[in-house]
Amino acid sequence: MKFVSKIISLSLTLVSAFTVYMVYKLNIIPSKYFWPIVGIFSFIVLILDFKLIRKKTKGFSRFFFMLISVVFTAGLIYLLTYINATYDFMNNLVFKDYEFATYDVVVKTNSSYKKIGNLKNKEIASLSNDKNYDQVKMLINTNIPFKEKKVDEVSKLVSLFNSDGIPSFVVEDNHYELLKEEYPELNNTSKVIKTYKVIVKKEKIKDNKDIRDPFILYISGIDRYGKISNVSRSDVNILAVVNPSKEKILLVSIPRDYYVSLYGTDSKDKLTHAGMYGIDTSVKTINNLLDVDIDYYLRLNFSTLTKCIDLLGGVDIYSDRAFTSYVDGSIRVEEGVNHMDGKTALAFARERHAYESGDRHRGENQQEIIKAIIGKITDKKNITKFKDILSSLDGTFETSMSYKNITNLVKMQLDKNIDWNIESISLDGKGSMMPTYSMGQRRLYVMIPDNDSVEDATKKIDKLLK
Repeated sequence: MKFVSKIISLSLTLVSAFTVYMVYKLNIIPSKYFWPIVGIFSFIVLILDFKLIRKKTKGFSRFFFMLISVVFTAGLIYLLTYINATYDFMNNLVFKDYEFATYDVVVKTNSSYKKIGNLKNKEIASLSNDKNYDQVKMLINTNIPFKEKKVDEVSKLVSLFNSDGIPSFVVEDNHYELLKEEYPELNNTSKVIKTYKVIVKKEKIKDNKDIRDPFILYISGIDRYGKISNVSRSDVNILAVVNPSKEKILLVSIPRDYYVSLYGTDSKDKLTHAGMYGIDTSVKTINNLLDVDIDYYLRLNFSTLTKCIDLLGGVDIYSDRAFTSYVDGSIRVEEGVNHMDGKTALAFARERHAYESGDRHRGENQQEIIKAIIGKITDKKNITKFKDILSSLDGTFETSMSYKNITNLVKMQLDKNIDWNIESISLDGKGSMMPTYSMGQRRLYVMIPDNDSVEDATKKIDKLLK
């Protein structure tokens, strides 16, 4: 009995010490709570240890303290699962210095080419301005020798392919999807026989700010489900300008079709297409547009939104009109307040056909969803769902914010219980048909920026940052 009680005492001490270490390492509990909790916690452990190893503790009394210690140790082990899940999650979402681009080798649907080996010594065309082509070429050469053909214009590439001028071409996966949207015949006449994944290096945004100072977070919502590691078009483009001392957040929504100067080129393109060339291109393109310096980015996808909202028990969103979703005809949104699950909220965030202002109104809807999620996440009643939320969201978003600043932001929220004052604005513009960098001279629908709305947003951002 004494030997067993000593084993229990040793286990309790070791588990307790490890728990305190992990909570300290996690670094999300404010000091004014952490040290009193550690003091009370240590006092309880010392009392239990004393009772377990004390010779005068006998019979039922010893059994009672052994039982209490076992339950306490089990509770700490359970708590450690939450702590480890949080620690692993935060380490997984912080900045990685690379992302992936997937390239498709495309052939005619009715051709005899069934696999990459069938293209041995055949001609495979590519776009001459593709910065990742050398990596792709090297990967194809590991399978087969082939003849290169560089094409300087997307329309020429499609024309050559349609007229059998080339048997195959290779383009980045997002670009291929874009081609199928603009040249619908490709949906029936082309197929992918091989994919290659290449690494796209990212430039780390310097994270040398104190999180208590004002900062700008770029929220990029990509049009994919699943893992976040691939480059993709950015359908959601929102700047969250945060001033902790004023307890205020300014959300600036930028339409996906905004016609902007694409960073790293001498051409203009839709803002959504900037994401196809990496998150750095999106960040620097917006910096130039609004004359700002984005401090961090948060990149998320459709999976992030639907899972998070479902785990939070849904969100209440006001809609200024009733409509049936063009994304999913089974979803109906009524005028007024709607309680939305993840699937409905995603349809609401993507809706643009129901509004005269189209993409601009969609940006406003996306802001409403962000506000609702912030309100739910900062509600202490959802703390019991914390572990489930973390495990389900793992791998579906990433940020360039450092681990230290993420935890400091959480600590600040727990310390002050900030009730954020959130203001929303949207950039405006006028629809037009223009050539773009990604699609060459083929004219696409774009939104020409309204200079007054851009200047107004820049002034409001500057004012809040000061």
